Amino acid sequence: MHKFAKWTLALLLLPAAAMAKDIPPTTASAVDSIVSRYAELGMFSGTVVLAKQGEVVFSAAYGEANRDYHIPNGMNTRFNIGSIGKTLTSVAIMQLVESGKLGLDDKLAKYLPDFPFPEKDTISIQQLLNHSSGLGDYMELDAYKQQMAELHTIGDILPLIYQQPPLSPPGADFNYSNSGMVLLGAIIEKVSGLSYPDYLRRYVFEPADMHASELAQEDQILAERAIGYIASPKGGYSSNVRSIMPASADGGLRTTALDLLKFDQALTHNKLLRQDSIDKMLTPVGPVPFYASGWFVKMVGDKKVVGHSGGAPGVSSEYRRYADDGYTLVILSNYDNVASPLAEDLEKALFNIPFQLPTKVDAEVNRAANFEQNGEIDAALTILDRLGSGASPHVDSLYRAARLRIVEKRDVEKALPALNSYIALAGADARPSIAAAWWRKGNAYEQLGDKNQARSCYQQSLSLEPENTDAREALTHMGN
Repeated sequence: MHKFAKWTLALLLLPAAAMAKDIPPTTASAVDSIVSRYAELGMFSGTVVLAKQGEVVFSAAYGEANRDYHIPNGMNTRFNIGSIGKTLTSVAIMQLVESGKLGLDDKLAKYLPDFPFPEKDTISIQQLLNHSSGLGDYMELDAYKQQMAELHTIGDILPLIYQQPPLSPPGADFNYSNSGMVLLGAIIEKVSGLSYPDYLRRYVFEPADMHASELAQEDQILAERAIGYIASPKGGYSSNVRSIMPASADGGLRTTALDLLKFDQALTHNKLLRQDSIDKMLTPVGPVPFYASGWFVKMVGDKKVVGHSGGAPGVSSEYRRYADDGYTLVILSNYDNVASPLAEDLEKALFNIPFQLPTKVDAEVNRAANFEQNGEIDAALTILDRLGSGASPHVDSLYRAARLRIVEKRDVEKALPALNSYIALAGADARPSIAAAWWRKGNAYEQLGDKNQARSCYQQSLSLEPENTDAREALTHMGN
C-alpha cells in the first residue's frame, strides 16, 4: 500500500456546486447543504450528480483523486463503481435475449458445460441474474485472496468459482453472489464471441456515448483515475491499489458520474433495450421483492426506485433512478461506506422527508464502520465504546458495539450492558428495533453458555416482534 498520508481536509468544490433551476430552491439548497456537510466532516470525497429528465440540476466534486499529488476530484474523474457494474451485465444479458441468442430460462449447462456441479442442469440465467442460483461467492475463498493480483479476465476467475459447491438449491433463496455475475459474464463472452470488456464497449458504451468508461484493472494505465483510500486507525489514509478486487462482470467498472447518467438516459430513451425488456429486467421475479435482474428495487412511499450500490475498500457508490419523478442520482466516492447514507439523506430532501445533517458523531460512527469493513475491529470498538459511554451515550453506537462484539466474539460479556442501555434508551421506532436488541442479547448469552437466559431473550424478542424470523430460528435451533 501507499504510505499513510497526513489527513488534511480538502474541500474542493467545482465552481461552487453547479445547480439548475429545475428543482425547487429549497430542495436545491437542501441538496447542497447535505453534500457539503458530508465533505466538511471528512466523510465524503468524490462526485455527485442529480438530474431531472436527464438534465443535470446539481453537480459537485469534493476531495482528492490522488492524495500524494493533491490532484482534486472533478466531474471528469473516473471512479471504481463497484457492484453498480452488475446493472450493465444485466443489460448485456437482456440485449442477447432480445436478439434471440439466449433465453432467461436457459440452463447454465447449455453455455458452460464444464461447470463441475450437477446444479448446472437446473440453474437458469434468470436465477443468476436475481441471485437465486444457490451459488456462493468466490471472493470468500482463501485462494481468491492469494491470487487476487493475478486475476485479469473472466477466464482467470472461473477456476475459483468451480471450486465452490452451491450453497442451496436453485431458486430456493436469495444469496447475493458475485460468482453468479461472473458466470453471466462468461455466458456473454461465449454467446457474443467477444470479451466482456469488448462487448461493453461495442454494445453499451458506444450507443450510450459513454466515452469515459472502461473496465480497467488496477495495473492498467488509465487517465483521470481516482485512487481509493482507506482510513487508518493510526490516522491518515492508505491507498487501496493492492487490496481492490479485479474488475469483471460482477463490478469494478471505471467511469464518471456523468457517464453513468448517460447510461441511465440511454435506458430511458431505449437506446440499449426495448421498453418491454427494461420492464422485465426491473421487475422482481425471484424469492425476494427487493431485487430484480441485476437491480435493487425499493419503494419510497408509493414511488418505485431502482438502482444499485457498490462498495469495497476505498470504493463507495450509488446509482438510483426515480422514474416516477424523472430524477437520477449518482454518487461516486473514493472513500468507504459513505455513498449509501448520503443517498438516503439526499432522497429525503428530494421528497420533502425530514432529515438531519450529519454531525461529528455521525462522522465518528462512519469511521468505525470503515474500520470494521477493513478488519480493524479493535479500532472500530474503541470508537463505538467511547461514543456509547458517559452520561449521554450515542444510542446507535451502543447497538453497533454490541453487535460487533457478538459477531467477532470479542469480550462478548461487554455486549450485555451495551444492549441493556440500548433497550432502555432507544425509542419504539428505533432501528435496529428493540426486538432485534433482545435477539442479540440471546446471541450473547448463547455464546456465553447460558442457554436459559438466551431462550428467555429470544422469547422476549418474539413477543415484541412476532415476525422476527431470526429469534424464531434461534429458538428452533435450541430445541424449542
